[in-house]
Formats: sequence, C-alpha cells, structure tokens
Amino acid sequence: MNGIEDGFKCPFCGFGGTLELMGADRFPVLQELQVIGAGRRAARCPICRSTDKERLVFTYLKEKEQEEKLHDAKILHIAPERNLQKWLLSISYNYIAGDAFLQNQEFDGEVRYVDICDTPFEDNEFQYVICNHVICDIKDDIKAIKEVFRILAIDGIAILQVPITKITSTVEYANVHTKAERELAYGYGYHERIYNDKEYVKLIESAGFQVIVCNLYDEYRRFGLNKMEDLYICKKNSHGTK
Repeated sequence: MNGIEDGFKCPFCGFGGTLELMGADRFPVLQELQVIGAGRRAARCPICRSTDKERLVFTYLKEKEQEEKLHDAKILHIAPERNLQKWLLSISYNYIAGDAFLQNQEFDGEVRYVDICDTPFEDNEFQYVICNHVICDIKDDIKAIKEVFRILAIDGIAILQVPITKITSTVEYANVHTKAERELAYGYGYHERIYNDKEYVKLIESAGFQVIVCNLYDEYRRFGLNKMEDLYICKKNSHGTK
C-alpha cells in the first residue's frame, strides 16, 4: 500500500533487508480516507528503529540541502525523532531539540521544553525548523504555524509534515474531545484532525510561507520512503513576511 519495495537499505544504520510493520490498523477511518503517512505499513527499520517519515526528512536535509549548509545553521527540531536528532547533533553546532510533553517520552539526547505555539525564541532566529507530524496534534494549528513563521529566518526552511488525505476535505469535528473520540474520528488518540493535501498547503500559505511540494521516492527508492508521502518545504521569503 505504501509503495516501499524490496531492496531497502537504511540511510541511518546501513541495514539491508525487510522493513517491519508499524502503525495502527484498528480504526477504519485511516483506510477509508486512505491517509498517507499513517496507519499500518511496512516502514520501520528493525535495527535502528527509524521510520519512513523520519527517513524522508533526513533524506531531504542530507541530499537536497547538503550537509555542509547545516553545520552553521541554527536548527529547531520539535518532537525529535531519535535517529534524526542524533545525526543533526553530529553535524550542527546550533541544534536545539524541543518538546511540550517531556514527562511522557524518552529521548536519547537533550530535549528542552518548547511549546511550538508559544516559544521563547527571537524573531528570525532559526534557519531550519522541523515539525514532523506535529501540527496535526495541535488544537490551534494556525497559531503554531504562525509561530514557526515568526521564529524562522528570512530564506529559512520549515518542514511541517502531517498525515494527509487526498480523497476528502480536511476532517475536523468540533465535538471530538477525548482520546477515544479522536481515535475513532482521526485514527489516533492525540490527533486533532486529518488534513486534505491542498487545504493544508493553503493553510501554511496563509501564515506567509511559500510552499514547495515534492516527492523523493523515485530518486531514493532504497531508503524505504513512502511512495505516496509528499514533502512540504515551507520557505520564508522576504517578500512574504508579515
């Protein structure tokens, strides 16, 4: 279903073999809406435990942005994935990992408290902001996106991935509040909505970003990327600042 083929070689640990299954499959909404980047799929490396969504961001940063550009760049990484955090720490002198739910998780590296809706950072402070499958968990998503725009430097890049459906408009219910209700409505107990692809781009653009949508699967097939998952590269240009 996700388009991952045989011949996987993990770009983090070098493992070559078969990907493990991961993700929830007990809530029909994910299959009914053909949600990309969520649900049951062969996507986890059995050695380093990297996931398809983590490898997608890594592939873009390493192969498209080029490693040397990241050395002196100031990078904010929200809800940091383990392998991606380790790699960024190894190459960047100005890397900050942050999360608003420190008490509920275990991290390998240092992670400080950061609420992406209300950060302590200055305007235009970071050249890169990574929020991989985070915005979908936030009730006031536009506030979070505007905050990312504020702290991102001119000509900086934000990566704001979320699970996506292309067969319906954005799904969000005002009367869904509990974990059990969110599981039935969105497939996960901590999600607040399921975004439509085109509507999500418009939402990001409304905060001032220029959004470039690309897909890296064909170019990097062996990395175990999801064939269906597009990458949303959000740029802050000087003419788009508000």
